[in-house]
Amino acid sequence: MVCKVALFFFFAMQTISAQLDISFMRFYKNDKDFISDVRLLATGRFNQSHLQVFYDLNKNPLIKEWVDSSGDVINREILQYNENKKLIRKYYTGIDQQIDSVKYFGENEPWSIEFRKALKENSHNYFQNQQTLFKLNASSQFEFMEFRTVQGNIYGKIEFIYNHIGFLVGEVWKAFPENIIVRKYVYSVDILTGKKEIREFNQSSEQISYVVLSQPSADSLYKTPPPRFGNNLDEISVLLEDIESKNLRIPFDVFIPKTDYDLMVLTNGDSLMIEGAILRQQHVLFNIAGEKPQLTIPKSRIKSIISKYGEPIYP
Repeated sequence: MVCKVALFFFFAMQTISAQLDISFMRFYKNDKDFISDVRLLATGRFNQSHLQVFYDLNKNPLIKEWVDSSGDVINREILQYNENKKLIRKYYTGIDQQIDSVKYFGENEPWSIEFRKALKENSHNYFQNQQTLFKLNASSQFEFMEFRTVQGNIYGKIEFIYNHIGFLVGEVWKAFPENIIVRKYVYSVDILTGKKEIREFNQSSEQISYVVLSQPSADSLYKTPPPRFGNNLDEISVLLEDIESKNLRIPFDVFIPKTDYDLMVLTNGDSLMIEGAILRQQHVLFNIAGEKPQLTIPKSRIKSIISKYGEPIYP
């Protein structure tokens, strides 16, 4: 079950589904000024590192970007809220703009629930509004998960161990502040047969479960006999039938960093929500969001254009 949840969560992080309804942006010198709402003039941010924050109509921050003195974004933070406008997740990206960590807020996060089952019943930690941090390694695999109370105190951590070819070979669950191992998993995979063995050990290093998984043959997955052509994947129907028959549920929302329109940031600090951008040699044709007249602007006045999917259009 633990392995299935990991796969579901990794897929969910790659397919984020909440839309970011950006209305305006502000600039700050640093995080401290952001918290205090001490703003930086648009003209005052040039040639110095700063923080730029995108907001929705309710003045909730949606995206925080740390910009260096050259104007390059070096870190980004995407904030997600529920229907009650309560912060539930933060997604962090590095200089390569790839997600490297995710923080969940709330005691109902599935991994933290599973971890707390391994704790002693006399644990006195307060778990309401707790935080779960998921950290990925350079290969986009889980490096560790960290669980903290609302006071910021760490009470648990799950570390993932991989072999030299990137296969997961173990998990170590530690409880804090005691720093003791409360659960451990050992995985072994036979590459030739596809057989996978999973062993679970308790706090006393006693084996308490042993599971063997075998990969089904291709004939059991494909309904169409070879040769097979086109883009239809027969095995998807088998997977869907299996999910439906077992009543499986993915305990995560799907999140795609997407807005309704593209974002154009001008060299004077102004930002525009646009659509239909067409790049010419010296200028850009575009429409203001929701308006029909096509406008023209020289490239020299544009700092950047980001698509509604978060991808750079210009430069």
